[in-house]
Amino acid sequence: MKPVPVVSIVMPVFNDEATLAASIESALAQTLPDVEIICVDDASTDGTAAVIADFVARDPRVRLVQQERNLSAFQARRAGILAAEADYVLFLDGDDELVPHAAERALAVARESDADLVGFGVTVIDKNGHTGGSYERRLQPRHERLDGALAVLEGLFPLGTPAQGQLWRFLFRTSVLRDAYAELPDDLVLPRVNDLPLMFLVAALATRYVSIEEKLYRYHFGRGGSGQVVDSIERAEFYVSAIRSIDSIRAAVDALAPRHADPQALRDAYESARLSIVGYVTSQLIDRSDSTVLDAALAHLHEVASAHDIIQGAARFYPRVLTVLKFHTPWQPVGHRPVRSVLLATSTLRTGGVSAVLASQAHYLREAGYRVTVVARSKGSDPKAVPPGVEFVELEARELVDRMQEWADICREHEIDVVIDHQVLYTRYWPEFALMARSEGAATVGWLHNFVGRPIYDGNDRLSLIEQCSNTLAQLITLSPLDVAYFKLRGVQHAAFVPNPPSPMLQASVAQQVTKVPPAGHIELVWWGRLEQRTKQVTELIEIGVQLRKLSVDFRLTVIGPDWDTLTAKKFNAEARRRRVGEQVVAIGPRHGDQLVAAIDAADAFVSTSIIEGYQLTIAEAQARGLPVFMYELRWLTLVQDNDGVVAVRQGDAAGLARQISEVLADPQRYRELSDASVKAAGQALAYDFAALYTGVVEGTLPPEFSPAPALEDAQQLLGLMVFFAERAPHRGREQTTQSAVDQSSLGVRVWQSAAPLGRATLERVPGLRPLAHRAKGWLRAR
Repeated sequence: MKPVPVVSIVMPVFNDEATLAASIESALAQTLPDVEIICVDDASTDGTAAVIADFVARDPRVRLVQQERNLSAFQARRAGILAAEADYVLFLDGDDELVPHAAERALAVARESDADLVGFGVTVIDKNGHTGGSYERRLQPRHERLDGALAVLEGLFPLGTPAQGQLWRFLFRTSVLRDAYAELPDDLVLPRVNDLPLMFLVAALATRYVSIEEKLYRYHFGRGGSGQVVDSIERAEFYVSAIRSIDSIRAAVDALAPRHADPQALRDAYESARLSIVGYVTSQLIDRSDSTVLDAALAHLHEVASAHDIIQGAARFYPRVLTVLKFHTPWQPVGHRPVRSVLLATSTLRTGGVSAVLASQAHYLREAGYRVTVVARSKGSDPKAVPPGVEFVELEARELVDRMQEWADICREHEIDVVIDHQVLYTRYWPEFALMARSEGAATVGWLHNFVGRPIYDGNDRLSLIEQCSNTLAQLITLSPLDVAYFKLRGVQHAAFVPNPPSPMLQASVAQQVTKVPPAGHIELVWWGRLEQRTKQVTELIEIGVQLRKLSVDFRLTVIGPDWDTLTAKKFNAEARRRRVGEQVVAIGPRHGDQLVAAIDAADAFVSTSIIEGYQLTIAEAQARGLPVFMYELRWLTLVQDNDGVVAVRQGDAAGLARQISEVLADPQRYRELSDASVKAAGQALAYDFAALYTGVVEGTLPPEFSPAPALEDAQQLLGLMVFFAERAPHRGREQTTQSAVDQSSLGVRVWQSAAPLGRATLERVPGLRPLAHRAKGWLRAR
């Protein structure tokens, strides 16, 4: 008597003659003997049926079901499921393989947990036989266990996340699959994305999911329909048919909703999944279409989905494609119409940093006769930081599409002619905002606040984004000629540099006559800024202290500034004590105004350990008070070029910097030369006519010397710096976010949003709490 199988392996196949034997062999090689392999031939035109027939003759566990005509893998799976005798089903495509213990391992977990679904890991093999990569990482299970219909649905189809429906990543309870198919028309044919509709309905019906990390499935990327180039309108129509696939289950979702644990959650999950498919199809057409087919492909896309859904789907899930969808015009410079009104864009408006530059720009532009509006894209701005005579607006909307519409409304209502966007280096969505601004007739100038190597050091793709979307910007403003060289070498010719404006302290200091007396014996060193470890490497100051102690130097290094992210003055001082320089290297917290100036004037020299900066204003501020500067080299900084008040050593050479400090400060003549050179350099930082520069930016009339042509020397220096920052990227390799981090992040966002109104009111009364609020936002992952 034939044993009853405990797992049915359903294989929908079509013209898989070349790979099918290996797939079936992997199914027959299962360590669990009680399996059946149901091969559903979807009317193949090659030798697929013959290959299956040979296996049927060899092993009674192999069964052949033949479709009379091609009905898509969706119908082939239906036939296989209806023919299945086992209580559980695994799916196997005719060009993939199962590992030998796949059925045994998945079944054991299903029985132990009484789960409707068991997820497992997948190995992705490319055409060259390589494994791993981002796609493989995305396919791995994200949850260990989900109990209850709502939990399963939200876990497998989370809102706002690209929907995934690969059926071969799961072991299914057969009855749940049959129930899902029962909700759909018997004659439904889905040529493209034929697995996700079924997977969504299963997620809506299942009540328990568990997973294991073991990789039980071997998926061959590129063998079937994956990775195909869109080189004809027929191929484009095939890709677009994915939208019809997800549309086909709308009626089933509506029918299931009243029976679901949370009807609205089911509808919301479906709409999110649908929009993600619309966005996915849009991105695939743009990424894979031949240039001769793209226009026709996009026209067909608009026949199947509304323009609203295409934009919303792309904005939520694949925002980079909006530029291609909406931006078919060539680069347009500033100056195509008279400029009367300027919008300055930032995240939040505070004091210091980017906000200080923005406030200074607002001041100069107002003096030049322009109407100025400042827009903060996030909540939490300090009302006291809004410059006099400037209109201030905070975006209210949360969703990207709504924010883009709000942006367009602001540009229209305030009659904006030019936008200066200060967030180009810090946000992914500036091209969409530039797109919407241009739709209202406003040009956008992108303003970079750090060296071009910052995205490489941060381990993100901001540089690629800037290059690819540079035509959305009328002008790209950087902080140094070397930045300009980089972008011009990369094909962005409308790049220029403009130095940052002076701070009030710098202006006041240069106006004074400063004379420093060389130290006699004891040395006072100072550093100030925010305690940001990643870019400013504040703990390197401790190492410099250790090296100074080794040289028997009598010194004190005072570290001034607010706590930031993971580094606090308390932690810094604890580390200094651990390194036995706690008496010499001391963080004292923030100082402002006269207190800060007094602390600077009490010092003999300024020490900087930054690894990357765009325009390190503290250098100029220190030099304006007559302090020599000892620093790790930042060769691109305009502030340090031809600056004889600076002593620089290679990055990380704390011992070398300590030697320089020891030798120079022991030489009164050398000290006086450095101090005098510092004062002179600080004066040069004020030599620019900033009002004229900013007028030139918004009018498109910057002098040509601010947009120099790159030289071979620039390319050589840039290559060295890019390698340097790539090798030192602190987050290199951290490409996947665990679900626990995601959960923590979403919880943190909710906590932050709940506390925000009270927090803003508190900060208005006690501004000194802002650094603590910034750290709390980081702890909650609410940024």
